[in-house]
Amino acid sequence: MKSLFERIDRIMTKQIIKPSKGVSRFTFLIGVGFSIFGVIFIISSLFTQMTMILLPFGVIWTSIAIFNTYRSYKNGFTEEGISIYEIDSNDEEEGSLDFEEKLRKIEKLKKEGLISDSEYSKKRKEVLKDKW
Repeated sequence: MKSLFERIDRIMTKQIIKPSKGVSRFTFLIGVGFSIFGVIFIISSLFTQMTMILLPFGVIWTSIAIFNTYRSYKNGFTEEGISIYEIDSNDEEEGSLDFEEKLRKIEKLKKEGLISDSEYSKKRKEVLKDKW
């Protein structure tokens, strides 16, 4: 019999959501533009009478732009990437199927030709092993 933690790990899965490489590359280019604008804004705010108001805004703007540009670079040009969202989901569909439903499901897949005879046999053995 499986422990409670093994059953919870099987049911709980974490989905990591990242933008596509194309979108990330596009937003990287936009981020470079925003970062350059921010640096120019900071420099120009040093020579105005409203430095106390404009300088903090420029620093915040540029910091956010640089962070977003970095994230877009990681997602668009490297394999590593940085997720934008992480979702904990319950995979209850597979966990809630009882023994008979699982066997009927793989039998249906075999009849429809979606899995081969060897895949059917392998999966059937797994289901029987879990049951007993």
